[in-house]
Amino acid sequence: MSANRDEARVDWALARLRVLGERVTPAREAVLHVIDTADRTDEHLTAEQIGERVTRLEPSVHRATVYRTLTSLTDAGVLSHIHLGGSATVYHLAVTPGEPVREPGPASVGPFDGDPLGDGPLSNGHLHVQCSVCGRVQDAPVAVLDEAGRRLREELGFELDRTHAALLGRCADCAGSA
Repeated sequence: MSANRDEARVDWALARLRVLGERVTPAREAVLHVIDTADRTDEHLTAEQIGERVTRLEPSVHRATVYRTLTSLTDAGVLSHIHLGGSATVYHLAVTPGEPVREPGPASVGPFDGDPLGDGPLSNGHLHVQCSVCGRVQDAPVAVLDEAGRRLREELGFELDRTHAALLGRCADCAGSA
């Protein structure tokens, strides 16, 4: 992997693709770079926004290719997506710190070691909260829902996916003005 911390997550994702036998194409690399840059600046990009940025980065990549790439990278476990209110979907790199990339058999790629706590700017260990008034999206630690997840598991046998959808409510600014 790259010694450059800014490239470590993209390198990890590309290594995961290779281990899974997936091709590494210019479109895939461009999508990964765009999403990684957005993740590191706490942006939450839709497919359309990703397409616009990929076009600037790699003009030869067609918009339809970006949409297919988002689907294939999500299916490969390299990206995750989150559904926001109003039916918007945003994408993040699905980096799991400390988890080796494995295929069936002995081959593996070393673990991503960017953020050992799994809750900082280099990891995907967060959930999303979205203001239903202004639409602002904020990241929150997944631990916020630990108790709810435990109760759902114990009382209903239900496993909560805390990272797939945003929780809706009002942000501090909008709650203060009501």
